[in-house]
Amino acid sequence: MNQACSIDNDCCEELKCSNYKCVLACPNGKVVDTLDECPEVVSRVIDGDTLELQTGERVRLMGINAPESGQNCYSEAANRLRLLVEGKEVRLEKDVTDKDQYGRLLRYVFIDGTFVNLLLVREGYANAYIVSPDVKYSANMTQAEGLAKQESGCLWQKSINYSDCISISNFHYDAAGNDNYNLNDEYVVFRNNCDSPVNMTGWTVKDAITHIYYFPTFVLNPRMSVTLYTGAGVDSSTKLYWGEYSQAVWNNDGDTLYLRDPEGDLVLVYSYGN
Repeated sequence: MNQACSIDNDCCEELKCSNYKCVLACPNGKVVDTLDECPEVVSRVIDGDTLELQTGERVRLMGINAPESGQNCYSEAANRLRLLVEGKEVRLEKDVTDKDQYGRLLRYVFIDGTFVNLLLVREGYANAYIVSPDVKYSANMTQAEGLAKQESGCLWQKSINYSDCISISNFHYDAAGNDNYNLNDEYVVFRNNCDSPVNMTGWTVKDAITHIYYFPTFVLNPRMSVTLYTGAGVDSSTKLYWGEYSQAVWNNDGDTLYLRDPEGDLVLVYSYGN
């Protein structure tokens, strides 16, 4: 930024010549210390954690995970993000990873001093989702999620009828050997602690990202347990099989399980590791 340069010759693509010195400049001419400070205009919001810029690039908000289409609070999360940023100038901040596997920019989003990613978690429209090495705001996200849970934000509304009945009696998330080749040694055991049967038809089990299991027609009898295996098999009164994925679902180094009733209300949340 302090190189001498000719008024007729830019120093490089990102360094512009101003007053015979090389400076970082935004397309609108604003001089900045880092190109991350250049404002971007949001053309549209795609869902609760993804937006599109006027440049056509898509941005996946880092450190959070909002509901997918068809899941509880999907519309609420998308509408909240839309209200915050659509058609407005935002500032994007990078952590370590630049893009995800789909080519989307991974960024923290700020508008008028508001940290959008954090706000969505704090208000209960998204859960914290921290993936190393992008841990810059992990403590903030975890604290915000804790407050959202206490205040029963959208994602954290508790099931009135079942939250005291169902518990996890065993969670075997680390299968023997290579988890991907031993899917039925990856399982979770749910127990009905109440004195009446619980109809779990239409309930869902979800991990911290997008893996989701829908319970078939199923009733868990009083004081009984059912084991949900990641792999394939024949369902019974005591065993259920996810059978949708060819790879393990539960991360050995840390994950979160969300169990919800048919209305999408939270029956239990269970986190381990990290």
